[in-house]
Amino acid sequence: MINTDAGVYLQFFDEGESIDRELPPLGPFELLIVRHNRIIGDREQVEHDSMGLGAVERWLEAELELRRALGDEPGGVRRSHMRIRAPRGDIIVRFYDYGGDEPPKVPELGPYYALTIGKREVRADDQLIAIRSTDLSPWTLTEAARPGIAGVTKADFSVFSLSVREAGPAPAPVPPPSRREAARPVVATAAAPVAETAWVPQGEFVERRKVQRELYVARPDSQREQSLTPADVETAEKLKQQALGEQLMIERLRREQRVSPEAALQPQPAGDLAMRFQPPVREREAARAAAAEAIEYEDEPFTTRLLRFLWSARLVIVTVLLVAALFSAYGYLQPKIASNGAPPPLSFAAMGDKIQTPDWTYTVTSAERALKLGTIPATSGGYLVVHLTATKTNADAPPLSTSNFQLIDAAGARGFAFDPTSDIYTSNLGLIWASRYPTTQPVQDHLVFDVSPAARALILFIKDANVEVRLPDP
Repeated sequence: MINTDAGVYLQFFDEGESIDRELPPLGPFELLIVRHNRIIGDREQVEHDSMGLGAVERWLEAELELRRALGDEPGGVRRSHMRIRAPRGDIIVRFYDYGGDEPPKVPELGPYYALTIGKREVRADDQLIAIRSTDLSPWTLTEAARPGIAGVTKADFSVFSLSVREAGPAPAPVPPPSRREAARPVVATAAAPVAETAWVPQGEFVERRKVQRELYVARPDSQREQSLTPADVETAEKLKQQALGEQLMIERLRREQRVSPEAALQPQPAGDLAMRFQPPVREREAARAAAAEAIEYEDEPFTTRLLRFLWSARLVIVTVLLVAALFSAYGYLQPKIASNGAPPPLSFAAMGDKIQTPDWTYTVTSAERALKLGTIPATSGGYLVVHLTATKTNADAPPLSTSNFQLIDAAGARGFAFDPTSDIYTSNLGLIWASRYPTTQPVQDHLVFDVSPAARALILFIKDANVEVRLPDP
């Protein structure tokens, strides 16, 4: 392939990966746009250097990683970092909002020789120029990028080389076609109809067989009743005559015995009626018991009947009384529990978990160490910066303070973060402690602790939630 030093080259790698395991660079690209761990770029001129180091398998793996980053292949990139280089050392970086750049606008930064893009930071020539707390958070510029733009947040940025802005040679003019070449297509098009009319189909005409189409009906018609045969009609007439004869016989027997169906249900001596019209034994016993109870109830006073009713409904009455007692106890104890104000039991959470309190929702996103921040010297030899997001859920909650957070070391000693009025928060380091918290809107905050670089097993204690979050060791 042809090597060129115009444009930028893209390389995927993992942090701490050896040089022999890194994928070869791909390029050159005229422009790369980085949006939420994905890139947008024109890879029409991207070439592979067949004379460079690395086997063919590494080139294929690099090509597949590029297709994942561009969105041509599913799954997303497998490497956590990207390195962009320019042979001429003229990389330009421009931070902006892809959907619509809103003020303040950030000028172009550079030129740089190399640009390293990680999950949470962007470094240009080993200088930290932008950071973010989560994969979906915007980039926050630092003072290392350019004085005066520290703290500005932008969602996306583009990378290109100054060499692509240089005007290339103009394309050579295309000579007009000669008369012979211009007339050649006309002859071909004119001859085409003649060739088509020269062919005449041969053979006899055969009419296509007509096929009745099947129509799909969502609700098929109900099947028609089959017509009755004469034998069926004769059988139906016989059944009707038989049923009519049985009915007439029953009516005649009733008239002879002078007994109605209603009277047969009343308890009467069995000898007065024919056995055929006597009700079953169970029905007769039930009728006798009902008549006896009716007579007994008529003679009882109202107080006795009321007591009998209450005794039969004792289970329902006891259940209602128990439910009413439970509701009364709950209403009596609830104000005491609410007014007690006892802190919740101590619990533990991990990085990235949501921690709920009656007024706030916290999420500890990341933690990093630094030997120097601003002009304030570190008493213990270094600093610990904890990035977290705070969401206000109660509109009447007081402002959030750094005194609500404490740092506990392995020996159990507690340390406090710098006060919001400290120069560390007011300097152009991208470390800001917010003063306003809109309701239900997450706000990015930064806690700075004076910690020894050798300290390990540190725990962030959130006072109002009574929750401990284990911070990762460097």
